Amino acid sequence: MKEEAREYYHFLLTVCQDENIPLVTVYRQLREFLERLCRTQMPDGSLQMTDLSARVSFVASKVGLSVVEQNRLHTFRLTSNAVLNRQSEPSRENLLRDIKTLTFFVKRLTGEDIPAELYHQLPRADATYIVAPPAKERIRRMRVCFQYADDTFLYVLPVDTVADEPLRVRYNVSQVNEEFAETCKLLWRHAQVNLLDVAVDEAGILTPSFIILEPDYLLDISSLAECFKDYGHHPANYLLARLQSPDNTRPLLLGNIANLFLDEWIYAKEEPDYLTCMKKAFRTYSIDLAACADLLDKEKEKEFFADCKRHFDHIRQTVTETFRAPGYELDKTDAVLEPTYICEALGLQGRLDYMQRDMSSFIEMKSGKADEYSIRGKVEPKENNKVQMLLYQAVLEYSMGMDHRKVKAYLLYTRYPLLYPARPSWAMVRRVMDVRNRIVANEYGMQLRNSPHYTAERLKDIHPDTLNERHLNNTLWKRYLYPAIDAVMQRLRALTPLEQCYFYTLYNFITKELYTSKSGDIDYEGRTGAAALWLSTLEEKCEAGEILYDLTITENHAADLHKAYLVLARANQRSAQTLPNFREGDSIVLYQRNNDTDNVTNKMVFKGNIERITDRDIRIRLRASQQNISVLPPDSHYAIEHDYMDTSFRSMYLLTRIAGTCCYPSDSRSLTFLSILALQLLRMISPVSP
Repeated sequence: MKEEAREYYHFLLTVCQDENIPLVTVYRQLREFLERLCRTQMPDGSLQMTDLSARVSFVASKVGLSVVEQNRLHTFRLTSNAVLNRQSEPSRENLLRDIKTLTFFVKRLTGEDIPAELYHQLPRADATYIVAPPAKERIRRMRVCFQYADDTFLYVLPVDTVADEPLRVRYNVSQVNEEFAETCKLLWRHAQVNLLDVAVDEAGILTPSFIILEPDYLLDISSLAECFKDYGHHPANYLLARLQSPDNTRPLLLGNIANLFLDEWIYAKEEPDYLTCMKKAFRTYSIDLAACADLLDKEKEKEFFADCKRHFDHIRQTVTETFRAPGYELDKTDAVLEPTYICEALGLQGRLDYMQRDMSSFIEMKSGKADEYSIRGKVEPKENNKVQMLLYQAVLEYSMGMDHRKVKAYLLYTRYPLLYPARPSWAMVRRVMDVRNRIVANEYGMQLRNSPHYTAERLKDIHPDTLNERHLNNTLWKRYLYPAIDAVMQRLRALTPLEQCYFYTLYNFITKELYTSKSGDIDYEGRTGAAALWLSTLEEKCEAGEILYDLTITENHAADLHKAYLVLARANQRSAQTLPNFREGDSIVLYQRNNDTDNVTNKMVFKGNIERITDRDIRIRLRASQQNISVLPPDSHYAIEHDYMDTSFRSMYLLTRIAGTCCYPSDSRSLTFLSILALQLLRMISPVSP
């Protein structure tokens, strides 16, 4: 420890004395230094505190720092955030103040005295520390670090400001945030929480409308919406979906082909021909069509293609007639197809089917049945579809600043056709977000404990009696829903003890890797995982080569129906200093970036892959073509960053399903199979060599 302290003090003395080092560089070095100091006090990697604020709070609690000492560390953290994100200019006075803070922090951690040479360099009187007590106002969004709770309040520390004592958050308030009662029971110390639409009273007590647990762990909107079943909305439905095989069925194929029809009708300058569209569908989904067992039956095959023709005609009717009808205000010439949004405020991400460029209206298309039975003689949207629409409205509000009351959301059921206007219900959104929080708490618990026994206990929630919250007892439940749920646990119960142990270990391992890929890993220097897209400062991204910005479009082929692409010129002055960490084939996100506040959480995101990258330009293949050239304005600047997809993890959970269905009579054969499975997983997780 004495040798480490000597190295720490030497580093601080060097940056204190050398006035030739740019202040921005010094702040980056000091921030990395604080990150390393915190990691030395967090040997247990399962803690997964990937946010520096949470790490500082944890270490402060561990070593017993006073409130004043904690606030000084948070002041440095906030100052470095502002400097590295180019929101403020660094000053020598503040730099010396922050070096003094880190020096005394080192002394507290190591117990070693400060060398006299360094001590004399430190200022006697400190520059002003950041103190921002709560004002009597409404706060749109606030990131906090949970500390503890009593029957009335949650006690939290703000992440973006400094407080002398924990702030009080009133929870379980009727008609305000009572929907988050279950969430508040699951909070753990140092958990990251977003408070949204916060009212602050005369006493400085906070009353939020939304409480979002671990918002850096993004859940997919469609996956969350699918947790809302006819029989209930228990969080274990999320686990059930992982362990049920996605069959190659007619409804899934019909939905894909209907999406293709929508693209054709939106982009067509002349009326599309049905047979031409079906030929394109055969080229696009040839393997799926050939492998679909339902289509081997002649009668089902005939019925399937009759359905295709019916959906084609209904989409034609909707686009050519309903779009133009009074009250809908839908203009296909100013549309965006498959825009992606990342909402850190709500901890959600999702992709829309259709949206007007000004975000005034959007459509989510469904090819399946609506609810035909709840109200006799009337067709109503299913609950999971309504939930999905509500979440998209919430994402547009909290990411893009669109008032949900002014955004027209429609569900298009192509089976009828029915273009159903969705009605916003913020109370329903709060109930949905409580389910999201409970899912995240389950995922956190499994990766934290890293125990097959704990994972097995959590998976026991996949039981018909647990999931049937509405106590259904009708024919639908008995004949279809109950058997599908029970079959999953029956397969697990049929495994031998050895196979069960391996299955739960494997499931736990994949869950931990998935959590790390989303929120990051504290064992690595700098930021990792999808959350780095908004947690990393611009300087950190540039240093790691994880961003290319100030790109301009030189060739726009986004309208090409086949292999749409863009060519962007690289005019970034940093490219000569830092090698970009991109290569051909990488999945990327593209967004407009015209100032330092633009990022993936407040801009429309387009996904694609790098086809070519040189010192002069970069060519990107877009996943969805865009006929509307206004979507990608030529006079704008753009940035690309890495895309973090869950696709490989879905494949891994598929392998756990395979493990759960393959039961061998002898342990030796089981071990052989499981060893092969483990090798396959390691290949999927290990990075591919360039």
